[in-house]
Amino acid sequence: MKLFTFYNVSRFMTTNDKKREQARKRAQRLRDKRKTNGVTSFPLPLNNMEIERLNEICKFFSYPNTPCDNTEALQLMIHRIHGEMEQIKQSLGTCQHCGESLPEGCAKLKAGGLFKGDARCWHTMNRVRLSQPSNKRI
Repeated sequence: MKLFTFYNVSRFMTTNDKKREQARKRAQRLRDKRKTNGVTSFPLPLNNMEIERLNEICKFFSYPNTPCDNTEALQLMIHRIHGEMEQIKQSLGTCQHCGESLPEGCAKLKAGGLFKGDARCWHTMNRVRLSQPSNKRI
């Protein structure tokens, strides 16, 4: 005696349901492909001023072509800054108080910095310099 009869569910799907199902599968394939390639996506909250500046950066790096998209501009900045890190590190030299190479300094010796708070410690006085833009090329 047969209790249940299974039907092909796709036979009863509407056109919109089929389109939604295809879109879901396509999105899943894209997520799988990105995961396989090591691509990580994350939300990035930006205020209006940051969006305007990012749009200016998109235009700046793309002249005379059409502006690149925000993702590409952020990727360009990551690669550019990463490429300049060694030069920045060399220009920082060593901390005059602890003698450790900067920007790590005494933070290598203790989490948060061994001498942080001391007026002679680089982390106390100058740490903010790294995040502030300057006219001087490092």
